[in-house]
Amino acid sequence: MSPGPRTDRRQPAGPHYEGRSISKAFDGAPVLSGITVSFAPGEIHSVLGENGAGKSTLLKILAGVYQPDSGELILGGQRLPALSPRSAQARGIYLVPQEPALMGSLSVTENLFVGILKRGRLRFNVDWAGMHREASSYLNRVGLHIDPEARAEDLSIAQQQLVECARALVHRCTVIFFDEPTSPLTANEAATLFEVMAKLRRDGYSQGFISHRLDEVLTVSDRVSVLRDGDKVLSAHVSEVDRSALVKAMVGRDVASRRRVRPPVDATGREEVLHVEDLSSAPAFEGVTFGVRAGEVVGLAGLVGSGRTEIAETIFGLRAADRGTVHVRGELLAHRTPRSCIDAGLVYLPEDRARHGIFAEVEVQRNVTAGVVPRLERFGPLLKTSAERRMAGEATARTAVRMTSLDTLVKALSGGNQQRAMLARWLLAEPRVAIFDEPTRGVDVAAKDDIYRIVAHLADEGLGCVLISSELSELAIVCDRALAIYEGRVVGELSGAELTDDRLGAMVVGGHAS
Repeated sequence: MSPGPRTDRRQPAGPHYEGRSISKAFDGAPVLSGITVSFAPGEIHSVLGENGAGKSTLLKILAGVYQPDSGELILGGQRLPALSPRSAQARGIYLVPQEPALMGSLSVTENLFVGILKRGRLRFNVDWAGMHREASSYLNRVGLHIDPEARAEDLSIAQQQLVECARALVHRCTVIFFDEPTSPLTANEAATLFEVMAKLRRDGYSQGFISHRLDEVLTVSDRVSVLRDGDKVLSAHVSEVDRSALVKAMVGRDVASRRRVRPPVDATGREEVLHVEDLSSAPAFEGVTFGVRAGEVVGLAGLVGSGRTEIAETIFGLRAADRGTVHVRGELLAHRTPRSCIDAGLVYLPEDRARHGIFAEVEVQRNVTAGVVPRLERFGPLLKTSAERRMAGEATARTAVRMTSLDTLVKALSGGNQQRAMLARWLLAEPRVAIFDEPTRGVDVAAKDDIYRIVAHLADEGLGCVLISSELSELAIVCDRALAIYEGRVVGELSGAELTDDRLGAMVVGGHAS
């Protein structure tokens, strides 16, 4: 995974880039307070912090997405005027976003070359063949072997993230910021990305990196800066810090997220709240059978593309099944739709909150109550807003959403707080079964700890939980049982003391637990 030591450094390709005394507030709430940070050619500088600490906002200011309230940007010794994403890109500055922002109806090639289409021999022609060849070359550089003519919306979220990385290279950017690029990636995919970053570092590119996976940060970084509540509280060479020092700087307390949040539960004899029998949806998966009992947390483990998410979507009625049945508390859900599943007591927190979860331009209150609109109190045909506000307030307090108010637009929240808001939405539905698909993707260590405890508490209250995660250690510390999915089939099951990330890891790649 490591980019390795810097050797054979060439003439720097990237300039020195610095943000001086950067401040920013949203809705009157300070997010950044006089931050000074620099990114040097030939190094990877990681920015850490809890969700809401201001790290993504800082990178977005550096990339022209946001304008600072005060401060200045210095590129190669020159003070920059106000930036936009386009003008920043023209200066060689690119932000690989936390959530892929590709244009779904366009091909991969079109997404890579948007704004710089290559002309053919004739004046008004486009050299599509040449661009497809060049696209394939750049995709190979990031370890992505796909058809460049494929539509972006048909790609998995992991593939979309790698396309974003390739786009930075296509546009010849030499200052590249990565905002949580590995959060949807498997270990192998992340290792491929780190190899790309290593080459960029050797070539003298200036790189900024955000990740909540501290082991990644310690392995790939040259320098680390930590933000807390909008202030920079630590900046050091990576050799001068360790994991515990970073956690302490980020959250000011010890976080024991690597220990089990509760003892494993043997749910034998309890009510089976979810039963899936011989469920198939070709070509994603086939013949999946499992059950979940009240108060039990069952994990679905597998590599990206193994069929984990497709299984969840089919159970919840988002994807058509070829055959098989789903029962909730003994009741057959014959014609499944999301609405009928919710009414039956089954809810689903999707992997990609940006596309399938949040309503970005809508305030927190309406996002949280969106799943229970038919149940809200009314004055005739009108919603009783005071009751709605009370329900949203109680739910967001339960999941500790950090926000200015319930009227804050969800897009203004950090990724972790958006996820907490989605958890709050489904708690209001009072489910009996909940499927959590990558609930901690893009979430910091403290927020992960909170989400683990929320899931454990819900299970203790009798909720049957299905947890999907690419982090095998996460399944090992949260789940009572875990099913290994390989190429669309359940290939094994581990429970109790047998459930370790090492044993689970062997199974998800088609092997046997040792």
